[in-house]
Amino acid sequence: MDLQLAGRGRPILIALSAVSAIALFAIAVSALGVRSAAAEYVTTFPPAQTQQPEPEASVDAGIAFVPDGGAQLWDGPDRDAYFTIHEGVVLPYMHRQGDWLLVTTMCNETSWVNAADVETQEQANNPAPGPGFDLSEAMIVLDPGHGDRDWGGVGPGGLSEKAVNLDIAERVRELMSVSQSVDWDTGAITPGDEVPAFGSVILTRDRNGPNEGDFELGLGYRSTVANAAGADAFVSIHNNTVPRFNTDIPGSEVYYAIGAEGSDRLAGLIYQELLLSFSSFHADWTGGELLGARARIDPDTGDDYYGILRRATMPSVIVEGVYISEPEEEALLATPEFRQAYADAVYRGIVRFLSSDDNGAGVNDPELFPLDAGTVSGNGCDLPAQPSE
Repeated sequence: MDLQLAGRGRPILIALSAVSAIALFAIAVSALGVRSAAAEYVTTFPPAQTQQPEPEASVDAGIAFVPDGGAQLWDGPDRDAYFTIHEGVVLPYMHRQGDWLLVTTMCNETSWVNAADVETQEQANNPAPGPGFDLSEAMIVLDPGHGDRDWGGVGPGGLSEKAVNLDIAERVRELMSVSQSVDWDTGAITPGDEVPAFGSVILTRDRNGPNEGDFELGLGYRSTVANAAGADAFVSIHNNTVPRFNTDIPGSEVYYAIGAEGSDRLAGLIYQELLLSFSSFHADWTGGELLGARARIDPDTGDDYYGILRRATMPSVIVEGVYISEPEEEALLATPEFRQAYADAVYRGIVRFLSSDDNGAGVNDPELFPLDAGTVSGNGCDLPAQPSE
């Protein structure tokens, strides 16, 4: 595996060709939980272009942002309201019926909201990534891993992965919110006009939501946010635990979706940029049996082991930066300098993925992983309620 940073624009290793992405509505229905009777509603899509163009059909999918004061969840259009959901959360919707939106909650249930009670953003429909891609139109969904009782890893000094992941994701969003200049040799990012601000960046959870962003999200919900938004890339940010070996370089891993074309290239680019960002830090690094860009396959189904990747329909990855379970790596993650270096790497990797045909580094072939791949579950999940005044 070539881990050198020289020649970063040429292909290093290309993973298996990805199969075609599954239709958005099928993904959404498969992720629905308790309130799943809405499968009776059919999504319509714009008609194919002909010599005499038909009027554009309305976009039935998108994101509903819950404003200050919260929003009512309803059993159905013009039926009964049963819950006031907390302000600052995002609700993906895959169907619209007049003024009503069929949304998926963070507990993987379906419900209805009135479009007048939320702020909406229609599903993006950008061209494929590559040279000439307009970053000012880019739609990115960032997923800070874990949250609330799903706390993720905890370091020996008590550092919480769920909090670290959120901070790094917010730093990536901040980088994307304004134009930047990038020194691609050193990785330095400075204010400038080389890379424009991204069109839209959505976090599945952030500090504007309940409990300052520390709330629980189902796997199905996370993927559905990206699907409904029409994301050009979906990046879930994590840090690892329980390494197997000592390594000479950071034991970073980036897992890619096997069913969404381009995911392996996105993973290789982010991995390459992580190595560059972390090269100025020193620790007794640790890692697993493989480093770099990886994919795990359920041997019984041939699907992705990770449910969040299995349900995503766009280039999608899970980034495992370093091992929070190891004292020296936990100490680095506790510093703003290292978190910013992590965020810089994710930002540069996404920029290169969207705007170039670079292939990155360290892409491994998919590997069979015999453990239970799991299911979408919201068991015991509590929806965040808007506090009463």
